[in-house]
Amino acid sequence: MALEEDRITRDYLYGRLLAIAENIEERALHLARETRATNAAKLMQRFADHRASPTWRSIELALTPYKTRLRTNPPAVLVERDKLIDTVMGMFAQGDFGSDTRLGGEFLLGYHCQRAALWAKGKPDGSAVEKRQEPAVNEEEG
Repeated sequence: MALEEDRITRDYLYGRLLAIAENIEERALHLARETRATNAAKLMQRFADHRASPTWRSIELALTPYKTRLRTNPPAVLVERDKLIDTVMGMFAQGDFGSDTRLGGEFLLGYHCQRAALWAKGKPDGSAVEKRQEPAVNEEEG
């Protein structure tokens, strides 16, 4: 299933935010040659089971050192991710962001669809993902 950029349900949007945060951390950890789990991955269960907005606050604040690393190498990636976070945050309906209800399964759908979309744009080291190309077909003249 592909990312639905116009889907505005609370659970789906929170899933997208988590995937973006994880991507920022993964890129910064890759630059530092660190192989540990991201804060986003560690907090995923808490994010889904408890009020999402305070957990998102913790995750977003924890991104600061990772963003600092990315500001210098490559800065365009960080700008793109910050814009994406702003866009997704702006899509929440009034009252949805701070709602006390637990996140449902749609949260995971948003997470995985956003994650796949980010991976399609490039690998954590900033290089492009190689797309498989079919070999050119040479037609022989009769």
